[in-house]
Amino acid sequence: MSDADVYGLAGKRSLVLCGTAGIGYGVARCLARYGSTVTVTGRDAGRAATVAAGLPGRGHSGFACDMREAATVGERVAGTGPYDVVLLNTPGAAAGTVDTLSPAALREAVDLMLVSMAGAVDAVLPGMRKNGWGRLVAITSSALITPISGLAASSVARAAVQVYLKLLAETLGPEGITVNHVLPGKIDTDRLRTVDAATATRTGTDVAAVRAATVRAIPAGRYGTPDDVGELVAFLASERAAYLTGAGIPCDGGFIRSV
Repeated sequence: MSDADVYGLAGKRSLVLCGTAGIGYGVARCLARYGSTVTVTGRDAGRAATVAAGLPGRGHSGFACDMREAATVGERVAGTGPYDVVLLNTPGAAAGTVDTLSPAALREAVDLMLVSMAGAVDAVLPGMRKNGWGRLVAITSSALITPISGLAASSVARAAVQVYLKLLAETLGPEGITVNHVLPGKIDTDRLRTVDAATATRTGTDVAAVRAATVRAIPAGRYGTPDDVGELVAFLASERAAYLTGAGIPCDGGFIRSV
């Protein structure tokens, strides 16, 4: 059996928000490898087109969509569909502790991580409802289980996203549309490397030591890759996951210690 036959995604159209780097890019690669025609977005139209052209298979495309301009996301997405599968992926908010979190910074985080996502959902739902089938998969965070003190704005905004997704799942389930989210752990991306570098500076050590200490706390014994997340998303996008909705699933190598 070829990869394209595994999940029945051939003929399905997928949209991957923030798909030109990091986790989004890993998801785009996996969806394309399993037969879906993929559209990726990024802040730069040229880069989005280049990334799309390099994905496995043919017929992929890309367009510019800046999630930091939340009010325009729905309009940008609406002109490109319809889609069967959508990865709801946004950048994270700026680092900082809760005692330094201003109302303006919190509002910015909610716009970036929730309002922009809601705009995309609003744009793709008519097509999914018309077909009676759809997959909405969001990238959230392990902060939903253990809030991250140094990422207070993101932790608070992600909590709002979780409630939004749960309510969507309850509403859309009878229409054949599932809504799930993935909680990545320590995934080796530019954002995590930046966090590791900041930790090294704060603790007076080096990045290699920070990474080594983190890896010792991960039962799988390594950082995850964007494709690790992509494989899980591909499953959630398939018909095989038809009875999964409203769920948040860690992809963390066992790093999250709660049960």
